[in-house]
Amino acid sequence: MKPTLFLLSAIALAASSSLANAAAAATTASRQQADSTRPHAYDHDDHHYYTIQLRDQAATTPQELAKSLGIEHVGQVGELQDYHLFRSPRSALEKRVASSSLHGLHADLPAAASVAAANGEEVEEDHVVRRYHEFKRAFWQQSLSKRGGSSSSSTSSSGHQDEDEHHPLGAIEKQVLRQRLKRVLPWEPRQAPGAPPATSDQVATQFGITDPGFKNQWHLYNSVQAKHDINVTGVWAQGISGKGATVAIIDDGLDVTSEDLKPNFFAEGSYDFNDGVAVPMPRLDDDNHGTRCAGEIASVRNDVCGVGVAWNAKVAGIRILSGEITNAQEAEAINYKFQENQIYSCSWGPKDDGIAMDGPAGVLLDAFINGVTNGRGGLGSIFVFATGNGGRSGDNCNFDGYTNSRYTVSIGAITRENQHPVYSEACSAQLAVTYSSGDNSYIYTCDVGKRNCFDRHSGTSAAAPIAAGIYALALEANPKLNWRDIQHITIQTAIPIDVDDPNWSDTYAGRRFNNKYGYGSMDAYAIVEAAKTWVSVKPQVTFESKVATVDGEIPHSAAGLVSTVTVTQKDLDGAKLGRLEHVTATVNIKHENRGDVVVHLRSPNGVISELGVSRPNDDSRDGFTNWTFMSVKHWDEPATGTWTLTVYDSKNESATGVLQNWKLGLHGEIVGTGEEAKPEPKPEPTPEKQPSESEEADKSDVSPFVYVMFGCMIIAIGTALVVMYRHRKNSKNMYRRMDDEEADQRGGLLGVHRRGEYEFDTLPTHELGESEDEFEDGNEGGDHRILFDRSNLDDADQSGSGKLTVAGAATAAAAAVGASSKLRETSSPFSSGEEVNDEDSSFEGAAGAQPYEDDDEDEDENDGHDGSRQHGEGLRSESWDDFSSLVKSKDARQ
Repeated sequence: MKPTLFLLSAIALAASSSLANAAAAATTASRQQADSTRPHAYDHDDHHYYTIQLRDQAATTPQELAKSLGIEHVGQVGELQDYHLFRSPRSALEKRVASSSLHGLHADLPAAASVAAANGEEVEEDHVVRRYHEFKRAFWQQSLSKRGGSSSSSTSSSGHQDEDEHHPLGAIEKQVLRQRLKRVLPWEPRQAPGAPPATSDQVATQFGITDPGFKNQWHLYNSVQAKHDINVTGVWAQGISGKGATVAIIDDGLDVTSEDLKPNFFAEGSYDFNDGVAVPMPRLDDDNHGTRCAGEIASVRNDVCGVGVAWNAKVAGIRILSGEITNAQEAEAINYKFQENQIYSCSWGPKDDGIAMDGPAGVLLDAFINGVTNGRGGLGSIFVFATGNGGRSGDNCNFDGYTNSRYTVSIGAITRENQHPVYSEACSAQLAVTYSSGDNSYIYTCDVGKRNCFDRHSGTSAAAPIAAGIYALALEANPKLNWRDIQHITIQTAIPIDVDDPNWSDTYAGRRFNNKYGYGSMDAYAIVEAAKTWVSVKPQVTFESKVATVDGEIPHSAAGLVSTVTVTQKDLDGAKLGRLEHVTATVNIKHENRGDVVVHLRSPNGVISELGVSRPNDDSRDGFTNWTFMSVKHWDEPATGTWTLTVYDSKNESATGVLQNWKLGLHGEIVGTGEEAKPEPKPEPTPEKQPSESEEADKSDVSPFVYVMFGCMIIAIGTALVVMYRHRKNSKNMYRRMDDEEADQRGGLLGVHRRGEYEFDTLPTHELGESEDEFEDGNEGGDHRILFDRSNLDDADQSGSGKLTVAGAATAAAAAVGASSKLRETSSPFSSGEEVNDEDSSFEGAAGAQPYEDDDEDEDENDGHDGSRQHGEGLRSESWDDFSSLVKSKDARQ
């Protein structure tokens, strides 16, 4: 038995150790996986950071590239599988200058430029960038030689183009800290109200709204000016309130302690990229913008402030506006949790000063493409951007690469009077407008603090969240809407306002369009009703023309410099382009005063888009380098024919410029038999069905390997128990046979005799069942067997008069009986062989025990005996030594 027990213990110990190791490994793996998905921590004081696009990691891995360049690989950039982040240490001088830069010295210069400026030197190319380009050229030449090509071809212009298209290594971008700006208006003193507050008590009662500030939310229900609101009450009446939708507020944080926002806060979709922590709490004095925007979308019904457009939608906070961040960090933010976060509300962008011209490129542009391609299970993330507040500065949203992107929905502002406010930027890329400040009215929402409210939210910053809230209602009505479905529905349901404005013009599809208003004001009820039965559009494809080289001087007359591109049906068939949506024109223009340049695009059907307008504040000499303008005015228009680009100088005749080249881009729905079937995306769980962080940790910490090891441990223990049982059974049967043989020699030892408190069991053979033991008793004449339990038998010779097992006492007593009798069956509480003290188990101590009362006549000969005294004395005969020897030999086999 001891080897069996030892084997059992060893197996259990090994299994437990394996189980613990597996659990530890699973926990480590889950933590590593969590770390890999957590945004990277940046140390700009001590390091330079770079992003590199790796198109084919089979050609070279990020680790191999880092080793070749002598830099450190940090990891993948967010959800962008082709982009990786690297870093190299700063020199001691760079660290000092960088520290000064972070505190305001040379803050307007990139890090490398700051170093050069501090030393009075010209800015030189970064040494890591230089090494990378050298490595990239050598890598390409080696690749050409392996394919049998000529390395000299890489020096030609066509070679460069081929290299850019097919090289497994893409562009490198040194990361520079930049500050993105909130689109807030300057503070203005309140003027006398132009209209009394709307009386909304009846509506509030109907929808169970007890918020005291609801009467100030005229943009939700305007009882004074009919049709001057977003028309949302008809949606609420259907029980649609944004349930199941999630809106991420990319801004300066979100106060999760606000009683208006706390019930709808979606922690899993939130992160603070400024401070590198999970909860995006406002920390600076002016960190209130994001909380106010979130309140417009999802303030709950309670007794605090007001309600959100979609009061049952979830809101996440992604904090990026409270400090400088890099393009790589912003790319991570744009795609953060893009399977759970469905809509991204963005009330920020470049400076609205009428001078800046900036937009996403490289890793950041690819983050937007990745979002609309892979976000929401393939339906695409919905990016809602405010057009900007630079209207007073003559700014235009087509000079903002965020708002003129076809991957975003650009929303402008209108006043309570359905008028265009002077601050709201106009452009041909604007899709629609909705309500915000102006005409002595503002947007009422919650503020930072548990029960704080704000009644002066303003600018296009306040318009974009209202649009995001309307889209949350649409997603509840139809969760399968893709990112372009949202744009189609917005265009088809928009309502033209301020119809006497001269900038309204007809589109080919019969709609009205105005650069100030897009297609018109958003109507929540119309959008939701259209969403219910909407059939999703097919994937978008692009036709790009060849580059039209002009190299012509730009005239100062409105006739302008004209260049054309002709598109044939064959061109569209080749691109499988059907219904037209977005139209882009990418231009390269040199000019001494960029703000003077005006750019128009005329379609083959005579519809004109004002792409670039004069900007009085922009006196930059940088011109336009690969700048892409965009227009939605040609939506649903036939694309074949001649497209005409006209460029002219609207102001300073002394400033000259040249249109170098341009190309046309047509983007729309795919058609044709070659269309690839797109699998239907899996439905995404709603925030209510999302597992909590603790549940996710519990699931991720336990690997299937752990369950396998646990099962193996159970099997091993079970097997060991079976082996132990069979071993004991075989031993017992063997001892029975040997005892029977000894009993036969002594005249038979059958029966049960009571000695003191102990009983010696005899069982009928038919109750024993069939024996599987090879030592099965073959004596068919015997009706009973004496059962001996040897498992706990002590050696009497070694222990003196110490402990004697009941089984041992039973054997001794049975040997003294001297006759074969049929006895009554009894059960003993000590039949398992328990140990007792020798003073209780000695035969002398059993003299006063009651005799066993038996109704079997075969045992009447035993009547009159008083128990163990006489039999005990008889036992100590010449047979005792033989019996003792037998016990010793049997015990040794255990």
